[in-house]
Amino acid sequence: MSDKDPIRAALDECRPLFMAAFWFGLFINALMLAVPIYSMQVLDRVLSSGSLDTLLMLTIIVGVSLLFMGLLQGLRALVFSHIGRWLNDKLSSDIVHKTLNLALYKPSIGSQPLRDLATIRGFVTSPALGSLFDAPWAIIYFIVIFMINLWLGLTVVLGAVLMLALALVTEKLPAKHSSLANDEQIKSMQAMDAVIRNAEVVKAMGLLEQASRRWRVHNRQWLEHAFSATNLQTVVSHATRTLRMGLQVLLTGQGAWLVISGGMSSGGIIAVSILSGKALAPFDAAVTIYQTWINTQKAYKRLQELNPASTEANRTMVLPEPRGEIAIEKLTFQDKQSSRWIVRGVNIRIEAGEAVGIIGPSGTGKTTLARLLVGVAQPTSGSVRLDGAALDQWDPDQLGRLIGYLPQGVELFSGTVAENIARLEAEADPQMIVAAAQMAEVHDYILQLPNGYQTDIGLNGALLSAGQKQRVALARCFFGGVRLVVLDEPNAHLDAEGELAFVKCIMNAKERGITTITIAHRPSVLQKVDKILVLQGGEAKMFGPAVEVLDKMTRPEQNVRPIRKHQDTELEANSVN
Repeated sequence: MSDKDPIRAALDECRPLFMAAFWFGLFINALMLAVPIYSMQVLDRVLSSGSLDTLLMLTIIVGVSLLFMGLLQGLRALVFSHIGRWLNDKLSSDIVHKTLNLALYKPSIGSQPLRDLATIRGFVTSPALGSLFDAPWAIIYFIVIFMINLWLGLTVVLGAVLMLALALVTEKLPAKHSSLANDEQIKSMQAMDAVIRNAEVVKAMGLLEQASRRWRVHNRQWLEHAFSATNLQTVVSHATRTLRMGLQVLLTGQGAWLVISGGMSSGGIIAVSILSGKALAPFDAAVTIYQTWINTQKAYKRLQELNPASTEANRTMVLPEPRGEIAIEKLTFQDKQSSRWIVRGVNIRIEAGEAVGIIGPSGTGKTTLARLLVGVAQPTSGSVRLDGAALDQWDPDQLGRLIGYLPQGVELFSGTVAENIARLEAEADPQMIVAAAQMAEVHDYILQLPNGYQTDIGLNGALLSAGQKQRVALARCFFGGVRLVVLDEPNAHLDAEGELAFVKCIMNAKERGITTITIAHRPSVLQKVDKILVLQGGEAKMFGPAVEVLDKMTRPEQNVRPIRKHQDTELEANSVN
């Protein structure tokens, strides 16, 4: 599938099916002529001749024609349904991956891309697409009407022109309001999602009015634009309906005049009435089809914007299992929105199996550095290397299995404790799950839960406390053959007992040769780390053995020489002056 436009590539693969559906339209519309022709023949021939045999044969022929028409319509509907399902299967996985990548930089994206895919799938399977495929064949009905009578044909054409003009008015007048209404509806839903995500804070701090204000603003604007668009569409819709009824009366009256004057048979009145309805149907449905098409087009454009979000290299490959050596080379990161440099030229090396702590004031770039270390953020310049290979050179699936990451905002998945520790693997080895829990010193705690490892933690872990969530998430970090674990404020919700267990966890990781990097504000959890990195203003001010760094920090009267941005240090004790 094309990386440039996977949706267009997928639609191109469906081209043979679309072409088949288009030609089905020819036969469907041709068979639809059976009804007006039948009506005309019954009135003009059967009634005048009184022949029951002719009536029987005509009825059989029309019945068979309608049967085939129904089969073709059903088959075309199945084709559209198959295309819609195939598009969903083809694109959904890619869209989910790209949405996750984009969510790292734009969390407000939510599940909108999947709703956009549902919009496209809905259009493909909707009657609107069938009407579009039938529209070109409406010429058949116009030709037959002209064959019945020239003046009736001209009247139907005039009616079609007037209805098309009304459709164009509907396109121009409410289009702006409809577009703005759609945009405001999306913003309104995103604002409400934010309120719901922060329901506890909103309730506890009495922020309901303030938090819902933004939602009300977008919701009000959505309703105003939708109200304006709906009013215009309603006026045009009623005008179109009135035009259709007036045209029907005109055709009937004109047909009667022609019959009286001998210019047409009486059966032609019924035939023209049926044929005009079929001929004008695409013009009558143009308003509805247009609005559906506009919404589908906007969804398509939004999905196209996802394509640049994929940052994973196409030429990655599975590399030999690493030991866990980390090289941070002249690493910098600039926030694109504020243009602020958050990480500035960090240049350090961490040996395999070492335990490193990162400390520094709030807002100094520690969390950003953690995100760079695990590859969820891309550096502006410089690189992070795992056993000599930059993170973007690793196969993403392999890299994910090698890394454990505990962010500040702990999120668990709906399911059991075991499923969360096993990273949602369907057939995870129970022994590996227990081993990860023991590594994180949470095995005994889990056994105290109502159903042990099979305890259901509810939607997103709602049945667990913040501390319990953090400990389960810590065990998840050590599941499988991880070689690098990055922990951002892992003791934020832990009590004294939990902190002691965490310190033991760091010791367990060192014994297993797992490289651990811990960001913390409280030095108590860093008592067993080998080295400490001090960040200030996004720069590495000190890095070296933990005892020496902490000693320097407790004696601020001594000058400390910062690590130079381009210094290729081996990060031994002499890195701290």
